Amino acid sequence: MVIMYEGEPISVPKEVAEFLEQDRKREQAEAKRDKRHLSKGDLETVLSPKSYCLYSLDDLAVRNLRLKNLRKAVAGLDKTKQELIRLRYGEGLSLEKIGVIRGVSKMAISKQLKKVHKELRSSVW
Repeated sequence: MVIMYEGEPISVPKEVAEFLEQDRKREQAEAKRDKRHLSKGDLETVLSPKSYCLYSLDDLAVRNLRLKNLRKAVAGLDKTKQELIRLRYGEGLSLEKIGVIRGVSKMAISKQLKKVHKELRSSVW
């Protein structure tokens, strides 16, 4: 079979093409499930580098203050919660991968993150 790889058509065995397609679908489904379990909130978007050009100087000052407060709030968390934040946002791991590392379900990780977000939100906003 011929598949596109980095914009170029290449010939691969049918089994390889099927595996790659299944892997692509699995990744899409995982991303969709992650989004459903824990959508991006204010704590994630406040760190987005794409937003710099969209704000006035006043808005940037408020954003920087929030970021400073967020760093202080994260530093004040216990080590377990800090590790959870590091794995999700520092390492960019999926909820499923964090669950494997911690030996719990993806849903448990989602609930833990929501609790941490709630705790941090009161310190940042």
